[in-house]
Amino acid sequence: MPLAFPSHQGLIAPLWRRWPGRFNVPALCIGAAMPDVIDGVAGIFRGGLGQWYGHTLIGLLLLVLPAGLLLERSAVQFGVWLGRRGSWPDVAAWLLSAHHSNGTPVKRAWRSVESMFIGGFSHLFFDFISHGNFLWFYPWYVPRHFFPVWWYTEWFEIPLPGYPHPYPAGPHLLVWLFLGLLGAVMLFWPLWTVRRRHSASREVDSATK
Repeated sequence: MPLAFPSHQGLIAPLWRRWPGRFNVPALCIGAAMPDVIDGVAGIFRGGLGQWYGHTLIGLLLLVLPAGLLLERSAVQFGVWLGRRGSWPDVAAWLLSAHHSNGTPVKRAWRSVESMFIGGFSHLFFDFISHGNFLWFYPWYVPRHFFPVWWYTEWFEIPLPGYPHPYPAGPHLLVWLFLGLLGAVMLFWPLWTVRRRHSASREVDSATK
């Protein structure tokens, strides 16, 4: 699967860049990571990692949303703590401004819930097209062969720490690699470009003084 960070956040970055005031960005980004967080924590008690309820629709509603909102609230409190200490003022200001956006408290709360849900669902969607399995309707229904037969071709197996079974490398692995790289580029490339522009601007200002 594309990594919980930065790939999943980058793949949905066009949403908040196109409509910056439409979403609670921390909630959107946290939601995009939560299915892996949920199943990672569950793996400690299950005795092995792998997709489970965090990658299902019922898990999205009953686990990802409440746990993600709690984590997003903790991030806001972290922003308050940073602001009081005077540490990382840009990060603190961003966390607080993203949470305390325009609108009534009810609208802000709904924006957080909506953003968390969209982020979590985007994770399920991108994992769906980069995996050989489909767990959205687990535990009631698990289609074993949702894609064409060639999608399940196994070239070789990759043993991974923490996983009870080796990872089967096949066509979906190429999609996983592509989405993983694409997400990282989509997240960091614009930020890197802006930083370069600011550095160039500072250099010009220094040269003209």
